[in-house]
Amino acid sequence: MILAIDTAGPVAAAALIRGEGAWWRQGRAPRGTEVLLGTWIEELCAESGHALAEVTGLGVVAGPGAFTGLRVGLATVAGLAMALDVPVWTDDALTPRALHAGLGGELVSMLDARKGRVYAARWTGEHRVGAPADIAPEVALDGLTAGFRATGEGALVYAALVEARGGAVVPDADDPGIVALARRSAAGLARGEGVSALDLRPTYLRDADAVPRAARQPVR
Repeated sequence: MILAIDTAGPVAAAALIRGEGAWWRQGRAPRGTEVLLGTWIEELCAESGHALAEVTGLGVVAGPGAFTGLRVGLATVAGLAMALDVPVWTDDALTPRALHAGLGGELVSMLDARKGRVYAARWTGEHRVGAPADIAPEVALDGLTAGFRATGEGALVYAALVEARGGAVVPDADDPGIVALARRSAAGLARGEGVSALDLRPTYLRDADAVPRAARQPVR
């Protein structure tokens, strides 16, 4: 049984899968996301009829995404991994969203990275073209032919640009694809690609905006 968590974007999500069965929760991530995740996990176990102790592996989005959100998700999963003594499979934030939208043709998956930029990756058919990047939305869409599709919260933020370039924002573009993450996690763990809680690291594509206290100039 696999438990997966995604807190990279404004919509947080958790899913539990066992065999072909899948149970999930998702919603806008408020302050105190860690409390919400705990509630969801309890609900998913009750709904599925399985105990948390039956979880054999965990999946989590390691980035890119919101700094605070990523830390909350990774900390939650690290704690569960240590308590349950199970491995963790990490994924990027953009692939589960692309899989939820459905691969085929030209597809771009985008998260809003603020400051007029997005975290983005492209697919042509079943294949991703390049690694996720922190780029301007105009650059993310450069070279795509009319009729391409866009998904992810970033696609909603820049919907006007997507449409001006001849593309279309997919329905449920803000859906993080949490079940796809859980399925990918199960496959990755089956291949022996899991890591321990101590080896979990966020995938940041830019430096945090916050300046560490020790690095600040003293006020005179």
